[in-house]
Amino acid sequence: MPVLVARELAARYGRREVFHGVSFQLAPGRSLGVLGPNGAGKTTLLRMVAGFLTPFEGDVRIGGLAPRDALGRTPVAYFAGETTLPGGVRAADWGRLATGERVTEEGRRIRTLSRGTRQLLGLRTVLARHPLSLILLDEPWEGLDPDAARWLSTTLEAKRDKGAAVVLASHYFQDLAGVCDAYLFLVGSPPALLQAHEISPVGPVTAALLTDVYDRLRGGPATLRLPRGALTA
Repeated sequence: MPVLVARELAARYGRREVFHGVSFQLAPGRSLGVLGPNGAGKTTLLRMVAGFLTPFEGDVRIGGLAPRDALGRTPVAYFAGETTLPGGVRAADWGRLATGERVTEEGRRIRTLSRGTRQLLGLRTVLARHPLSLILLDEPWEGLDPDAARWLSTTLEAKRDKGAAVVLASHYFQDLAGVCDAYLFLVGSPPALLQAHEISPVGPVTAALLTDVYDRLRGGPATLRLPRGALTA
């Protein structure tokens, strides 16, 4: 059974359509990279999946349940960046309150920490839960130094090996190159869902290949589009 199913999702702000026709399934241990320019709807899509926004059209199911119902029963990690952390709380207190464990020894208030340190604190906190069925991260590598970025990549790989489904959104192609089983490009109408082997039949998916697909999709070649729901185990 898929961990996550999205059917014909559409987002609209006033008269402006952000995206429509987004459909995919994500099985345990699989990962989806969501790519697109600023304003394409990456954050909106993740917030829909997490249950914080209601789709204009379509629906989302996590373990067969609507997101708000699923969150009480399914272990889900969601993080949308260091600006979402409570700045007035001490870092060590936040980690302990959020997880029941000592995530960090840092005693300063979160707002006094560097951007990268706040980002890493948030990631360590949401990924500390065991087990996790679904991980939703919006621009997770933003602000991380090389050591923290390496930790994140290793941790996500370990979580996938244990059965977590992972959705990662970024507008930096190099962040997602080679780390996802499939890629959702929020360009064109409807957006294109491509599996990694469709992008690179031999070898890893590189940032250059993702850039090439992105540029071609902006030109509208229908030959690059897969049937909806193609992202299955």
